Order: sequence, then structure tokens, then C-alpha cells
Amino acid sequence: MRTDDYKNAIKLAAQDLCGRNPQQLSELAGADFDGQALSFLFLNRQVKVSADSFTVSWADQAENEEFPLTDAVLVLHYLQGANGLKPTGTLEAYRQIPGGEFYAAAFRKRAELPLIGTFGRKAGLLTKAAQAFGGLIKEGLGDEAAIFRVFPNMDILTMIHLGDEEFEADGQVLFDKSVGLGLSIEDVSWLGSTLVYRLMGAAKKLA
Repeated sequence: MRTDDYKNAIKLAAQDLCGRNPQQLSELAGADFDGQALSFLFLNRQVKVSADSFTVSWADQAENEEFPLTDAVLVLHYLQGANGLKPTGTLEAYRQIPGGEFYAAAFRKRAELPLIGTFGRKAGLLTKAAQAFGGLIKEGLGDEAAIFRVFPNMDILTMIHLGDEEFEADGQVLFDKSVGLGLSIEDVSWLGSTLVYRLMGAAKKLA
């Protein structure tokens, strides 16, 4: 998508949300509402969404900092699709989400291969990066795995099988079933890859 496409998506989503009751919307989305803005954690950082124009910003946003357009699309689409459903605990691969089979190869290239490339041969790195990024370590899944509450009602899990001289490293991004019920398949792809790249950024800070 081009910059204009993102801006148009933000405009359309904001127009739709302006017609909805912000208090009810906050309850469906698992957000807090103070009468002026909805607030909630998005990828381990607090966001604020104004209830009058549905403008998105970080709660601690610096004066010269801009909120990423791609993140704004995800936040507003999350609010649009908010249905009150909590994470189910049932995890599924991207290809198992309705419509995901067609884009599975692209998602593998965009999200899972970078995950493997960064964490697949460095034991403990995914665990450390996940802890630094607010993830919950999950035992018994792969060699290392962590689950993240990316939105108040959405969980994503990252998992690594470490490689060595005999076996290639492997990894996967798994989604709670609730994710595919609230976002389009394109948004799910972007959300998963965004989480992976934020984790990669956390890993670099540990180096």
C-alpha cells in the first residue's frame, strides 16, 4: 500500500467509528474510556484514540513523534471489528484463518522467515526479547515460545525450533482464534509481521 492508501484507510475507518457510541465501543474492545479518549495497550505501548475524531496517538508520544500510519490502520480496524470476544486459548496458523491459505506463502516470507533468521540459532534470545517486550513465556512449545497480548482481546504466539549442524532452524507465528474473527486476513498478516519486527528491534537492544 502507498501512503495515500493508508491515509484513506484511516479516514474511512475514523468516519465509520465516529458514528458509534465510544463507551460501548470501549467495552467491546477491552479499552478504558475517560469521556474523551479510548486507551489500551497495543504491542506493549499505550495508545489513545480520541472519541471525537478517532485520531490515534501514543499516550506518551513525544512532541516531534509521529504515530505510524500502518499502526493507526491496525488500531482503528481493531476498534471497528471489536466484538467483545476474549482470547479463546485456541491457536491456529495463518493458513488456517479463513482466507489465509492464499496468502500463507507471503506471510511466511514477511514474518516467519525473519523470525527464524533472527532467533533460530541464538538460544535464549527469543525468550529475552519477549520478556523485554512484555511477552509471556510458554513452556512446551518448540524450543522457545512466547505469547503476546497485542490488543486487549487478541493474542499472538511466536515459536522457534533452534537449528544446529544437523537441523535447520524453524519457527512459526500462531494466532488466537479471536484474531481472525476481528480483523481482515490482510490486517492479521500485517499485525503478525509488525510483532515480529518489534521483537527483532527488542533483540537488537539486547546485543
